[in-house]
Amino acid sequence: MKQMDIKSLVNYVALKILGGSDYILEALEKYLVKGEGPATVAYEYQISKHQLRGYAQRIIEKSGSEGRAKKILPIIKGISKDVKPIVKRTDGDLYYCTLCNTSIPKEDTEEHVRKYHKEILTSTIKTMLERLEEYKKEKQAVILTSVS
Repeated sequence: MKQMDIKSLVNYVALKILGGSDYILEALEKYLVKGEGPATVAYEYQISKHQLRGYAQRIIEKSGSEGRAKKILPIIKGISKDVKPIVKRTDGDLYYCTLCNTSIPKEDTEEHVRKYHKEILTSTIKTMLERLEEYKKEKQAVILTSVS
């Protein structure tokens, strides 16, 4: 079993949320944890089932296994519950940054966050990792013992 890369996982999730894909954890939980079909979940969140499967695959890779991904998703969801996107979707497929009022194509939203709002991304990741450490202490979570 591959070791979990928790920093990479938290970084991935934080970037997705800040970049406007704040639905990702809900969608993945329905798909991976609750076992709903990819077409149903994708339709609900207005994404393709291929995007959903891609998100799931990245979470599984970063978690080390599908079983671990299913267990870590609710935890990651909990530690990121108050993280709000800084990039929002407008009518249609247009996106804009709420901090610098810039219109951004969907495919560039995460790069925009990385490039222009790195301090917010870094702060968000740090906060999420701190919450994860608190969770580990409280629950003595066995799933997180192989965290790097």
